[in-house]
Amino acid sequence: MSGVASRAVVRPWISLPRFRIWQLGLLTGFVAVAISNIQDQKRSEPALIALASAGFVAYWLIGWGVWRYARRFEARLGTTPLLVAYLVTMAGLFLVATIFYLMIEYVYLSR
Repeated sequence: MSGVASRAVVRPWISLPRFRIWQLGLLTGFVAVAISNIQDQKRSEPALIALASAGFVAYWLIGWGVWRYARRFEARLGTTPLLVAYLVTMAGLFLVATIFYLMIEYVYLSR
């Protein structure tokens, strides 16, 4: 008798994202840039530190969401052009966010 035992696959109710090595490396890079930028500013105002920290967290979340969305176009564009478009988009977003932060910092410090 060769009985086939079937096991039901139980999936967790909440699926946690599975990070790959390059994603963890990218996250480490974001944290390193955030720490370096915050230390470079030599600011001790809690509001500005919280704003910068929240901005880096938001940037990471936006980057994660944009990458998930962009993966839909991988078959059409190809892996390398998709990655280049993603990196250019994220660099542009970082530039805009940095300019926005500097304007907020200027207004905050000039009052």
